[in-house]
Amino acid sequence: MNQRLYYIDYVRLFLCCTVIFHHVAIGFGAAGGWYYFSPTRVEGISELLYSIQMGIDQSYFMSLFFFVSALFTPRSLDKKGVSAFLKDRFFRLAIPMLVYIFIIHPLLVWYIWGMGASYQFELGPLWFVFSLIFFELTYILVRKLNINLPKVCINSFSMSVFALVTGVAAFILRLFVDTRHATMGIVFANFVLYVAMYSMGIVASRQNLLETLSPRRAYKWLAIAFVTWIVMLGAAYSHIEDTAGGCNVTSFVYSVWESVSCVAISYFLLTMGKTYLNRSHPFFEKVSADSFLAFVIHPFPVVWLTKLMENTAICPELLIPITSIMAIFVSFCIAHFIKVVSHKLHYRWV
Repeated sequence: MNQRLYYIDYVRLFLCCTVIFHHVAIGFGAAGGWYYFSPTRVEGISELLYSIQMGIDQSYFMSLFFFVSALFTPRSLDKKGVSAFLKDRFFRLAIPMLVYIFIIHPLLVWYIWGMGASYQFELGPLWFVFSLIFFELTYILVRKLNINLPKVCINSFSMSVFALVTGVAAFILRLFVDTRHATMGIVFANFVLYVAMYSMGIVASRQNLLETLSPRRAYKWLAIAFVTWIVMLGAAYSHIEDTAGGCNVTSFVYSVWESVSCVAISYFLLTMGKTYLNRSHPFFEKVSADSFLAFVIHPFPVVWLTKLMENTAICPELLIPITSIMAIFVSFCIAHFIKVVSHKLHYRWV
C-alpha cells in the first residue's frame, strides 16, 4: 500500500458526516443514546424509519472507522518506530481526548443542564479514540511478540465466514452484557465487530487486500444485506427489546444481521470509493483533513443547533436533515479554524 489512497480520505469524511447526522437524528427522536433529547420529536412511522436508519448506521460506521484507522497503523509504525509512533499518537489522539473529557464535555453538560449540573467523567463520542489507543498499543505488543498475521483472501466465502463468526461471537458476548449498558460511553457489547474490523484493517494493510476489491461482489453483498435487513426487521418487529442481547432468537438474528450489514456496507463503500473516487480533489482533501477534529468537537454544534432549531415551525422530519447539514458545516468550520490557529502556534499534530 505505497500509493496515496485518496478514496480512504473520502470514506473517512463520509463516516464523520454520518456520525453527525446520527446524533442529530437521535436528538430529534430516533432510537439511541445522546446528550440532549429535544421535546420536538419525530413520531409514528417517521420515528420508526429514522430508528431503522440508526440501526443500519450502528451496524457499520464505527466498525469501518476502526478499519480505516488500522489501515495506516503498520506503515506509520514501520516509518517512525515505536517511540516516535507513540509520541505522535499522544499528541494526535490522547491530547484531543483529554481536552474533550475535561473541557468540552463539562461545558456541554453545563450548557444543557445549567451550572448546577454535577460533573461526571465521560468519554462521550471520544470512546472511539480511547478504544483506538488501546487497540494500537495492543498491535505494538503483537509486533513485539512476532506473532504472524494469518494469510487472508477476500472472496464471498471468507466474507461469509467473517460475518457469521463475528455475529455468533457478538451474540455470545451479549449473553453476558447487552447493548443497553455502557461504561463511560463505551458499549462493550458492540466490541466484537470493532476488534474484528480493526484487525482486518491491519491485515488488509499488510497484505494489500484493498487491491482485490470487486464492484460486482460489492453489489452482490449489498443485495445480501438488504435481504438480511428484511429478515431482521421481521424477527425484531414485536421483540425490539430482545435485540439488545440475551438468550433469544431475536438477539441471535440481530447479531448476525449486524455483522452481515457491516461487511456488506463497508465493502460497498470501500469498493465504490476505490472505483470512482480514487483521485485528488483539492477542496475535499482539505475538508477530509479536518474530519478528525470535526468529529471531536461535533457534540457542541449538534446540541446547540438542536436547541436552536427545535423552536422553529419546521416539522421534525425536515429538522433532522436541515440541522444535520448545518451541524456538519459548523463542525468543519470550527475544526478548520482550530487547525489554522494551532499551526500558527506551531502545533502540527492536528
